[in-house]
Amino acid sequence: MTELDRPTAVDDPAVPPAARDAVPPAARDAVPPRQHNGKVDRARLLLLGLLGAGAVVFVIYHIAGELIRQNRQDARFSPQREVSLEESRNPLDDRESPQGDGKSSLQVAIAPVISPEKSLSVYRGFVDYLAAKVDKAPVVLRRETYAQVNDLVRFRRCHMAFVCTYAFVRGEREFGMEVLAVPEIGGVVTYHSLILVPKSSKASSLTDLRGKRFASADLLSNSGWLYPVVWLGNHGHSVLAVGGTADGFFKEHVITGSHDRSVAAVASGYVDGAAVDSLVYEQMVEEDPTIAARTKVVLKSPPFGMPPVVVHPEIDPDLREQLLATLLQMHATQQGRSVLNAMRIDRFVVPDDELYDGVREAAKVLESRR
Repeated sequence: MTELDRPTAVDDPAVPPAARDAVPPAARDAVPPRQHNGKVDRARLLLLGLLGAGAVVFVIYHIAGELIRQNRQDARFSPQREVSLEESRNPLDDRESPQGDGKSSLQVAIAPVISPEKSLSVYRGFVDYLAAKVDKAPVVLRRETYAQVNDLVRFRRCHMAFVCTYAFVRGEREFGMEVLAVPEIGGVVTYHSLILVPKSSKASSLTDLRGKRFASADLLSNSGWLYPVVWLGNHGHSVLAVGGTADGFFKEHVITGSHDRSVAAVASGYVDGAAVDSLVYEQMVEEDPTIAARTKVVLKSPPFGMPPVVVHPEIDPDLREQLLATLLQMHATQQGRSVLNAMRIDRFVVPDDELYDGVREAAKVLESRR
């Protein structure tokens, strides 16, 4: 027993009453009874317990509130539904006919010569018209690059496609891609590459863009990249295989994804120059004359074969003939002419194979220099 536990003379029952009575009242009051100490301790413990329980409740409440707030915030980024990303049935890219019509589909791929937001409105009527003529449901397939569209044809994920000239030459060599028909515009089946700079630029030739920021629609674009890079090579500037860029010539090579974006990049001053499709540039100037006031052409290429409509070499022969016949007869019907006018095309024709010899030769030159 410790000194603190030992009873005092005040409350020890072994102490005689006379001894207890001899303790002065002040001394008796100075030492509280043991049972009074126990009550205080219990009160203190109870108070501490209540405070601790309150603290626990506060922490739990705070944590729960934070979790609820976080969950509400994260819900903004939660997927609302699942979608299929399977190549030929991508609902984010493809526009399909209403379900339940019982028709097989006609899948037409569109290379991004013009930006996706414009291409669908331009080609929608065309694909609808073509699909109706062959009694199929229309499906438009769009991809971000020329190479991706080539792969749709290569792996037979589409029935036909609009592709760029250089992309066709590559597809022809790699897996036998075939031209079905080409657009005739203004009585010709050719177009040009234009080297474009801002109106305020001091550049008067492609060589004046050394060390500048340059834009192309795509690395498989004939007018956007094949022509200018071969031209540079012919004028003493070597070409590297890495990234497909001109060796030390341009400070930066910007891939815009489409020719209208390249034109806009020059007109806004975002780049110092760009190589663009003449057809796209002329159409944009017609729609917005201020573009001509903000840009100028410093180099124009020789004529190249028009970007063609192509198919896989193993396409069903009957479907091939149906599609070709429909294309060649479009301009002869009122509905067909209306669709062609919306696309700024006079008619479709079957081209001579020699139409693409210039691009085939340029491709060999570029690839031999890498």
